[in-house]
Amino acid sequence: MCEVAAPFVASSAVDGGEVARPFRVHTADCPRCQARHAVMTRTAHELRAMAGERAVAPADLEWRVMSALEGDLALPRSWKRPVAVIAALFSVAVAVVFWRLRPRPTM
Repeated sequence: MCEVAAPFVASSAVDGGEVARPFRVHTADCPRCQARHAVMTRTAHELRAMAGERAVAPADLEWRVMSALEGDLALPRSWKRPVAVIAALFSVAVAVVFWRLRPRPTM
């Protein structure tokens, strides 16, 4: 029953109202739901208090979030691919320099 009531407990905690009627009896007797309601109420108050604050996100926040994901959105955790790309680009650059500096036949 707690899992079914959880969204209604959360909603009442955020709104500051009562739990929906079908779940009031359960939440009145359930220490788990009461604890959940108390924690969510406290969190909602803290979030409201922080609503006016502005903070600057760290420059690498996007990279940290994307690298923490799993699945299709995840960045590669391995450095093999970036190192291979850098090595290939460096090789091409060296080849271009050698080609430009090669001795040319005089006429």
